[in-house]
Amino acid sequence: MKCRQSEYLLMRYDALTESEKEQLAAHAESCVACAQALELIQVEQTWVNKFPEQPEPAHAAALTHKIMQALPKQKSFSFGFLNLTRIAYAAGSLALFFWLGSELLIEKTFNKPTPIVGPVLNSSRYISDPQQPETKPVTLTERLKSKGYDIQ
Repeated sequence: MKCRQSEYLLMRYDALTESEKEQLAAHAESCVACAQALELIQVEQTWVNKFPEQPEPAHAAALTHKIMQALPKQKSFSFGFLNLTRIAYAAGSLALFFWLGSELLIEKTFNKPTPIVGPVLNSSRYISDPQQPETKPVTLTERLKSKGYDIQ
């Protein structure tokens, strides 16, 4: 037997069988540390067995009940208003998301402004098509398609 096994047996010494106690004693003869631990456990067991088990008093439950009744009542603080705040926040967030989502689904028409003084030379619109100064309505879908987005 190894010391690790004897430590395990020592931890549950009072539940050991006679053969396990004999194996433990045989190991303790060859190991000084285990012999000291076994002696300590045996002394402890003799002292514990000297005192008989004390039954719980019959009036223990009544005493506990009286003590609990004598304690002052604690005021409870409710966070009920926080629940209403959370619900209102969730409802407001949902309404905001639905409103924003519906705004994105509406097809909008944008008008490009006409140049007032003349064409702006660094404008990408002037560079791509300098001969077309009038406004042209462009839908959101056309604008997204021109940017390369795949619209279905």
